[in-house]
Amino acid sequence: MTLNRDNIGHYLEEREAEIGFFATDAKLQVEEIGDGNLNYVYRVYDTSKPESSLVLKQAPPYIKILGPDYPLTSERLSYEARALKVYNRLISDAVPTLYFFDPDSAVIVMEYLPEYRLLRDDLILGKVNPIIPKQIGKFMGVVHSQTYQHNIDKTSENHYRNAFANTDMQAITGNYVFTFPFIEHETNFYTDGLADSVEILKTDSEFSQQAEILKNIFLRVQRGLTHGDLHTGSVMVNDNSAKVIDSEFAFYGSVGFDIGLFWANYLLSYFSHLDASKIQTDIISAIITLWETYIEEFRMDTSLKKRTLHVIFHEAVGFTGMEMLRRIIGAAHVRDIENIGDLDRKLRIEKAILEFGKMIVKKRNHIANVHEMVALL
Repeated sequence: MTLNRDNIGHYLEEREAEIGFFATDAKLQVEEIGDGNLNYVYRVYDTSKPESSLVLKQAPPYIKILGPDYPLTSERLSYEARALKVYNRLISDAVPTLYFFDPDSAVIVMEYLPEYRLLRDDLILGKVNPIIPKQIGKFMGVVHSQTYQHNIDKTSENHYRNAFANTDMQAITGNYVFTFPFIEHETNFYTDGLADSVEILKTDSEFSQQAEILKNIFLRVQRGLTHGDLHTGSVMVNDNSAKVIDSEFAFYGSVGFDIGLFWANYLLSYFSHLDASKIQTDIISAIITLWETYIEEFRMDTSLKKRTLHVIFHEAVGFTGMEMLRRIIGAAHVRDIENIGDLDRKLRIEKAILEFGKMIVKKRNHIANVHEMVALL
């Protein structure tokens, strides 16, 4: 069943016993929200009480933006529902509340977040709220450590491995982050004037070797529950709070991937604010704060914690560089950079991003701590 504005009311009526959110005589209004590439997302509200709202998210069996000729498993929403259940149990204030999941129609019903906006939009405007990296650092530290293989019994570990064996979505990420941007591929595109820099990157054997190692880590290592798509477009914020959304890529893997993606998108914002030193300084502080909070919230026996965080950090640095690079020359770019209208300025920024991303991928095992990483900027 494909949901739309006309049939969502009927869909909710049929499932009133399971959801039970609206009054039986409520007059419902439906609007499509969000600009995601994969899924349909709707807000449903009572016209007499607009604050009484739900979000319905449906995963069609294809990539929404491309249509039925580009199939993609609807099971991706099963992983999001499972992840939301874990998040609601471990750190409920960091995610929307999950009300209902319908696996047959691939529909999630969850909390609507009024007065929240995408973190990416705030950063584009130069708003760097120091509360946000603390909250996201806590979210990652809690979830990663409480699902980490060395912190849980074998039965729990096997449960997470099986419940989050999200191999289809993981394979997509593996290709679009670690492989496709660095070969000739139909989905790649980049700004005119970058061709020489891209060619230098593609022919750098040391970089290619590290990219392959990082892809193997991403695909094979299984350590903890990983969101899998945790960037500044997957976090909604207000002045006091952050909520993590869009966890259909969740898998049991290398938890440093979450840190790397989040750092990378902060850094893309950093480069986009060329010549705005106060904003750049605030972003550097946010990157440091996130890691320091993560360390504090990552609970583990002292004898293992230092060594574990050492491994997570070095993998995260590599993932940071790969994410930055693919957002400039791969299939999925970010508005932080794409919205720059001055072509000369945009090229200068993109070349700097390519140089920094390549450098930290190659140097990832020699960067001792987060302060050393940001000192390379």
